[in-house]
Amino acid sequence: MARAAPFHSVASLVLLLLVSACMHASVASAAAIQFRTVIGPRQTTTTPAPAALPVSCAEYSRVANLSTIALNSTLRAAFLRSSSLGTFPAAAILDAEAPKLAGLTFDATLNEQCGNLSALAAVEADRNLTAGTVAGMKILDAPGIAPDNVVLPVLCIILMFIMGAPATML
Repeated sequence: MARAAPFHSVASLVLLLLVSACMHASVASAAAIQFRTVIGPRQTTTTPAPAALPVSCAEYSRVANLSTIALNSTLRAAFLRSSSLGTFPAAAILDAEAPKLAGLTFDATLNEQCGNLSALAAVEADRNLTAGTVAGMKILDAPGIAPDNVVLPVLCIILMFIMGAPATML
């Protein structure tokens, strides 16, 4: 009776991995050659933006007021809470106006013509916040926040006892 050759599982595994690696390498290189010409650059050079048109004093005032609200977290939160547009449209308005302020603030001819409306906007925004308004709207209370409500602390204590009881019994 002929004796069967011993089965070497490690040698078989190494051989299988070697064959698999060779197959993947050949397929990957063929795919790279095939798609190399199809891939194009994702970023293209852009043409420079046209020069900004002259800004009126009313436009400068609007940009200064909205930018002041956008760049101050307290004013921004009050504006988003009080706006009838909703959070995302109101935030889009603020986000669109905030980058425009730097260019207008350092425009000497515009500041000479209109005055420094960005400094005036900051002073008036503080005054309006003290009076309870932001951008002409009454500041609404934050929904769901009631510090005098005792339900939440009591509920937390009850849950701590429920969760802590099994741990103390161990």
